[in-house]
Amino acid sequence: MTSINARSDSPRIARSISLAVALFAGASAALAPASVCAQTAPQPTAADDLQSARALSRAFQRVAKQVEPAVVHITAIRRVPEMESNGFFSRPTGRTINQPAGFGSGVLVDSSGIILTNNHVVEVGDSHKAKLTDGREFDAVVVGRDPLTDLAVVRIKNPPPNEVFPTAMMGDSDSVEVGDWVIAIGSPFGFANTVTTGIVSAKSRSGVALPGASRDMYQDFIQTDAAINPGNSGGPLLDLEGRVVGINSAIATRAGGSEGIGFAIPAQIARGVMESILKSGRVVRGWVGVEFEELTSARMKQIGLTSEGGVLVSRVMENTPAAEAGIKEGDIVTRYNGRPMSRFSTLRAAIGVTPPGTKSTFEILRDGKIKSVNVLIADWSANEAQSLGGIYSDRFGGIVRTLDPEIRRMLGRGFGGIQGVIVQKLDPAGPASSDFDEGDVIVAIGEQPVRTAEEFRAILEKADLSQGVRMSVIRNRMRGAIDFPAK
Repeated sequence: MTSINARSDSPRIARSISLAVALFAGASAALAPASVCAQTAPQPTAADDLQSARALSRAFQRVAKQVEPAVVHITAIRRVPEMESNGFFSRPTGRTINQPAGFGSGVLVDSSGIILTNNHVVEVGDSHKAKLTDGREFDAVVVGRDPLTDLAVVRIKNPPPNEVFPTAMMGDSDSVEVGDWVIAIGSPFGFANTVTTGIVSAKSRSGVALPGASRDMYQDFIQTDAAINPGNSGGPLLDLEGRVVGINSAIATRAGGSEGIGFAIPAQIARGVMESILKSGRVVRGWVGVEFEELTSARMKQIGLTSEGGVLVSRVMENTPAAEAGIKEGDIVTRYNGRPMSRFSTLRAAIGVTPPGTKSTFEILRDGKIKSVNVLIADWSANEAQSLGGIYSDRFGGIVRTLDPEIRRMLGRGFGGIQGVIVQKLDPAGPASSDFDEGDVIVAIGEQPVRTAEEFRAILEKADLSQGVRMSVIRNRMRGAIDFPAK
């Protein structure tokens, strides 16, 4: 596939370059003495075009050889009931069997066996396999996943002693420009080590309708016309230096295959999510307490903004990091930690992957002047819990609130004398997400009654979860029990 792209696109690029050189030479001649003007610029030959095409082809080959060994094929496996048939009917045997539930790609980013991939590649499996280009296949364990960015971190389980896995280097997605050549490597339709090429078609794409995606999903995609097909998900998008500038995630298609519109998660986001998962087992998101809006082109022209643009501060919440730092409604954020910010989606993602406790610099435009404001990034989950009147439990993976009079009134008749906590919000990839629903009321953990949110968190912190605990739950006014965590 690479050679086809090189043959079809490279001569065109080479001719464009030659034309630019010729135009520059012509402009210089116009300013020179008459004797110089009489000289004509040398015309590019077919041999020149072929030489340029071969140079580009060699660049593609170099990246493919360099990075292919670090790209893995991931299989998600699901345990399903074994069925037996007597020729007419099927019935469960009481045993389970393993069946492939999905396929995708991933890229090794650490020689110890750390793999970066998509959440949707691994979320469908109870267990996982990672196959290397040398044919070796390993069991793999999900370290953590983040549905809000569609990213996951996987680790090769029980690698051979002293094994040093090949890796790909993470690059700088901010340095990528529209029109740059990029290379995608993955396993589309199960065909391992498939290399395709294209260009960056656009940056900071948002509003992409993805099946099953949360409306809160962080979208700040790199758009590319490099062929991305089912199975490419989780594989790297690379620059001509072989550095990972994105993680391939989705395609826009009517027929189910590549139609020249693919989307990759920028490396800047992927790096932040990966570092948070490796440190905490989950993504700890940054938060400043501000609501933003996109700036219209008319508004940008009115205030004299450059083409870099900015993002409008539409609301600053009280007693938040942004308010304490002096950010005001109507400010326009032009840079965040030195990075230009022209889209709301880019700024939201950048703040979200900044570790809480970090002091970040916002460059804002106010009254026609640029001002730098330092803001201490807070923990999104803790502040979200506070705004909901609850507390966040890491072990549970969500926000719970004590059944106070306000909540009892909301729940209606029958809850007047009940003590417990209500589940207000669940992490999409948290331990409780598979079996609990928002709105569930938890009244006991094991044999211990739960009276307050603080008590719920304290009991769960001390509980031995290796064998799981049974929680007494009220859902839709019916009592039941849920084993936690799910087996």
